[in-house]
Amino acid sequence: MDGTPLYKEIYQDICERIKDGTYPENSALPAERVLCSMYHVSRSTLRHALDELYRNGFIVKAHGNGNFVKSKVFDQKLTKFHSFAGSLKAQHILIKNQVVDYELIDMDKYLDSVDLVRQSCPPNTTWHKLVRLRSVETFPLMIETSYLPQGRFMTFDVDILRDGSLYSYLETYFNMEITDASEVLSPLIPSNKERVLLQIPSHLPCMLCERFCHERNTLVAIHRTVVRGDKFKFKAAYYVDDSSLGGGKL
Repeated sequence: MDGTPLYKEIYQDICERIKDGTYPENSALPAERVLCSMYHVSRSTLRHALDELYRNGFIVKAHGNGNFVKSKVFDQKLTKFHSFAGSLKAQHILIKNQVVDYELIDMDKYLDSVDLVRQSCPPNTTWHKLVRLRSVETFPLMIETSYLPQGRFMTFDVDILRDGSLYSYLETYFNMEITDASEVLSPLIPSNKERVLLQIPSHLPCMLCERFCHERNTLVAIHRTVVRGDKFKFKAAYYVDDSSLGGGKL
């Protein structure tokens, strides 16, 4: 014996089963009585191991419904301009792209609903519409629909974007330089097609991220991104200027 407490051995074994996919994300662990029989331990020893798994973020406990493997969540800071792929790469996470659809369009339902498009773009504008499914590790993370005016980007090589960054492509081949951008976040109930692509159940909500990118006051890119609600957290930091509060305290 190596002196490792029994509950630690159980903890380590379940950790390995979670990491290798034996117990997938969001799946229920076997019932406690089954685990006790599997490891030949008492209920108290098993619960010690489960408590350790919970404290270290491997499982979540649903009272009366058992223990579930916790979904891995990625952080996205909103304090500066970012790309999803770039921010994940900084966390040593590789994102993969699958081109779902590409077409040249004059208008669609989404563009027609965007006030900024109606206000700043000529009515005869033609758009590249690129839809990509973006995945991390073994699961899809987001569906990104990008709209780019053909007047600024005449040709479009979809094959390059199967493995590369859209921003890098536009910067390299078109000398694009984003000078400012705005972003709108809102909750979203995904469509049936979006649920299928993201491989999520009907009860799971998503986050809609809409980004509008400008190049010296000209709208050059719109991104409508549907992000899995169980996979992403958006974070922002704020600094309070006391002068804006009239010198008062919150």
